[in-house]
Amino acid sequence: GLAAAQGNAHAQCFLGSMHDAGEGGPQDLVEARRLYGLAAAQGHARAQYRLGGMLANGEGGPEDCAEARRLFGLAAAQGDADAQGTLGAMHDDGEGGPQD
Repeated sequence: GLAAAQGNAHAQCFLGSMHDAGEGGPQDLVEARRLYGLAAAQGHARAQYRLGGMLANGEGGPEDCAEARRLFGLAAAQGDADAQGTLGAMHDDGEGGPQD
């Protein structure tokens, strides 16, 4: 927790994934979403992908498919293969923005 509290994006993403999965304690999707958000704001591609998934599914807070699509785009641009696939599916389905 200390590295995450000090703003280390990798630590924030890792701790977020622990809260997301309930590893080392009870599952806390609100805290996972908060931690992913902190890391995503620093440009951490995996956190952008994971936060996008939470937003797309309304986990830990309200659903926001447009923001999810934006985050998947940021992660995809950094080479995250999962984000690239998800972004392609969102464009194909018109989820979170126009179909294209």
